[in-house]
Amino acid sequence: MVVLTALGCLGAVTLAGNAAAEVVAKGAANGVLAVSPKGVAAVAYIRGTEVLVSNRVSAGRWWTIRAGRVPAGSTVKAFAIGKSGPVVVVGSSDIRTLLAFRTRGTRWQRVVLAQTPAHVGLGWPGLVIDPDGLPTIAYTRWNSMNLNTQLLLVRIRPGGGLRTQRVTAEGFPQSEVPPPAAPVVVGGKVHVVETYGFRTVIGAFEWYPDGKTWTGIGLDVTRGEVPLGPLFAGRRAGRVWATWTSTMEAIEGAIPVTLAQRATTAKATFLLDRALTTALALTSSGAEVAANQWVSAGELGLMGDANVWSGTVITERLAVGLDGWIGGLAVPPRGGRDVLLERDGNMEWFHSPQRLSTRVDLRVGATGGRVAVTGHVEGQRSGKVTIYRERPGGHRQLAGTVNLSNGSFTFVDATSARPLLYRAVYRDPKTSIPYAALSRPVLS
Repeated sequence: MVVLTALGCLGAVTLAGNAAAEVVAKGAANGVLAVSPKGVAAVAYIRGTEVLVSNRVSAGRWWTIRAGRVPAGSTVKAFAIGKSGPVVVVGSSDIRTLLAFRTRGTRWQRVVLAQTPAHVGLGWPGLVIDPDGLPTIAYTRWNSMNLNTQLLLVRIRPGGGLRTQRVTAEGFPQSEVPPPAAPVVVGGKVHVVETYGFRTVIGAFEWYPDGKTWTGIGLDVTRGEVPLGPLFAGRRAGRVWATWTSTMEAIEGAIPVTLAQRATTAKATFLLDRALTTALALTSSGAEVAANQWVSAGELGLMGDANVWSGTVITERLAVGLDGWIGGLAVPPRGGRDVLLERDGNMEWFHSPQRLSTRVDLRVGATGGRVAVTGHVEGQRSGKVTIYRERPGGHRQLAGTVNLSNGSFTFVDATSARPLLYRAVYRDPKTSIPYAALSRPVLS
């Protein structure tokens, strides 16, 4: 079913100065970042039952457009911008409905991608603009009764009709949860990467069209439980890259981030021991993965299920911490990095003219009623570092601000409050990006 609605403008947010963080939306979360072919950043998110797209129209100014309405509890699953405009894929909270929204002239087009009966769930979808400019979505149907799956590739035609291809059949591979999937353009054709978990095995395939059928290439197989969250895939310099999070708690107590790559052969690497993957950016030097690590209330001996989050951008050689939840990471056509952070209840956008490389190291030691907080900011000799006290489920408290001395800092906090965490934040004076590190728990 296709529904057309008129474009609805909600307003603009204007901030002074290029060195400040640009607030995309206040009181919003779970946004997804995309960059247009011309390098214009945009963020798609949901507020209540409205799908919203905020576009950066100039320095410090974002213009928000209403794309349509969705059931309460829905979330943006994927977002891309092609030459014909933005495309937003939204999933319902019961994982039984997938919708797409895209611009058609002066209107938004709402397309129903999938609706399933109660025993069938839909895996986290991926989105790419194919070589013909058509939005192309990959997703799985998962039967909760027998754990069979079916991988589908759907193209949205200009008029809103769907062209659907069955990538897998006969229930293969079985999975304990709906497998996430992502399409990727390889040599003018669309391949699909999916990951699954079944009977203590987690595997990943890259599927490619092979005549009238599809053939799978194994990207990774390891012991574990199930994939968790989205899968991201892309191609750069002759290599297919894919990244995802999976659970291994019953075996190793880990929830690792995996980065797989394939040229002629495939290999996979664990980048982080415990984090949720939120973005993949491909550069001339390789892949950069955005993920969010956490410390739970239980790790501090507290009740509840709240977490303190710490964003990380990681490659095979370098991990850079940021202050907040990373909602997006992208490489604009003119280079540099665009970053979407969720902090203090707002979504904020930042741009760096180069890759993120400033690392903050942090150490804490408690003695009596005092806590010594020391650390180093790589590549910086002067500046200020802000120290916060944090607990899961609570508002963080400013502990103090210290000056860097040859890149190092020392702060003594005269507090007897326990348990708690410390976060050190260094704000880059040119980009305003808040580089950060989160400490281990201080329990006594």
